Amino acid sequence: MRSRGHTVELTRPNPHPPPLPYEGRGDPAGSRQAMPLHVLTRGTEPAQDREPNTPRPMNRNTPKNFVVRNVFLCAAAIVITSCGTATFTKTGSDATIESLRNFELAFIDEFAVPGKKFNAAAFNAKVNEGNAKFQQAIADEKFTARRPVLVDLKAQFDADAAHLRSKASRGKITPALATEMKKDVNKIYDHALGRQT
Repeated sequence: MRSRGHTVELTRPNPHPPPLPYEGRGDPAGSRQAMPLHVLTRGTEPAQDREPNTPRPMNRNTPKNFVVRNVFLCAAAIVITSCGTATFTKTGSDATIESLRNFELAFIDEFAVPGKKFNAAAFNAKVNEGNAKFQQAIADEKFTARRPVLVDLKAQFDADAAHLRSKASRGKITPALATEMKKDVNKIYDHALGRQT
C-alpha cells in the first residue's frame, strides 16, 4: 500500500501467474495489468463446468406419451379400415342405384311406346313395383349420405311416372319423348353416382 498525501492507492499483485512467453500473451516479466474478464456462457464453458453428457432419467410423462401414441395409432388403423368398409358399402349402394336406373329405363321402354294403347292396370302395377324397390333401397342403405340421394331418385321416378301417365293416357307419346326421358334419367343417375361429365 502506498500513500501519496491523503490519497491511498491499493495495488494487489495478480493472483494468477502470467502466461508463459511462448503463448504470446503479454509481458512475461509480470506486469500489473488488469486481467481480462471472461464471461462464461453456455457455449463457452470449460469442459469441467458443462453438464455431463449422460442421458437424463426418464421423464414422468414418458409412459403416458407411449400410451397416447399407441391409442392414436389404433384410432388411425380403425379409421383406415373403416374407409375400406365405407368404400365397400358405397360400392354396394352403387349397385343398388344401377339396379334402380335399369328398372326406370325398362319402365320407360315399356310404357313410352308411340301408338301403344295405355293399360292403366299394368302401368299402376309397375309404378307400385318401382315404389317398393325405391322404399326398400332407402331402408337398406347403410351409407347415410346416400339416403337423400335415393329419396331424390324416388321423387324423380314419381315425377317421370306422373308425366308418362299423362302423356300415355292421352295418346301423346312420341319417339322423341321416350329418348328425352331416358337421356334425363341417365344424366340424373350419373350425377347420383358421381359420374357427371
